[in-house]
Amino acid sequence: MMKTVGDGNDKPRPASEELPIDINYAKLADWLLDRQKIKAEWRNALRHIQDKVGSAVENLPDNPVLNAVKAGINVKEMNYITCKKIRDVMTSEKDTAQKNWLGQYKNQATKDWEAILALYHKDNVHLAEATQIMMQNVQFEIPAIRKLLQQTVKQQQELHRKEGEYKKGAEDYRQRYKQECDKLGIEGKTVKQELLKRSEALPQLYLEMIAQLKDEGVVAAAKLYAAFVAHVSEKGENEVSPASVLPVLSQIHADAVPTTEQMESIAFA
Repeated sequence: MMKTVGDGNDKPRPASEELPIDINYAKLADWLLDRQKIKAEWRNALRHIQDKVGSAVENLPDNPVLNAVKAGINVKEMNYITCKKIRDVMTSEKDTAQKNWLGQYKNQATKDWEAILALYHKDNVHLAEATQIMMQNVQFEIPAIRKLLQQTVKQQQELHRKEGEYKKGAEDYRQRYKQECDKLGIEGKTVKQELLKRSEALPQLYLEMIAQLKDEGVVAAAKLYAAFVAHVSEKGENEVSPASVLPVLSQIHADAVPTTEQMESIAFA
């Protein structure tokens, strides 16, 4: 927005006459140059200032506030705004803002940064630098950020899709795990301890199995099986006995029922 003050005087124009000027960003430097707001050699002046900025940064005093400012600054990317920020810190800190009786700063670093801003203001080099930064941002930085944003959004969508798949898979495995734990009769929180706890029931389970195997119905079935084998093999019943065809079962039938202590020693041997 351009403002004209006075008609040869210092009277401002009405707001209705303050119209915006539409200037293509790529031609803003030329526009300033044509109106003698900046000089044609402004790039040389800017390089000279940047050289002084590099030296001035190295000579900054050790100060907590200045150290915090320096930590977030890349010397190669410093411009008028960052230089002004450093100057403002130095002119507000007690150690670097002291002046002599002539009104000049005593601290040499403060003087250096005041001189740098003065060079920026001379021939409006700071305006030329601002146009250069704006062109850089519009032509390169903003398109790059927009492209990065699009890639990030796409990546985020893909990650959301994968997250849904992983959650579904996790729920499926959680259900399968619960089913397997139910089969084993455990909760599944501390599998090793729960399985060891379950093993304590083995001796009693074995005793129940032995009791069922010693049932008269099982004994009769073993004799019937032996008779069947004798008939099929055309051997006499004296040659085929339950002990010969079912030796383990016959041994269980012959032995006495073990005590719980005996069975525990067998189960946990």
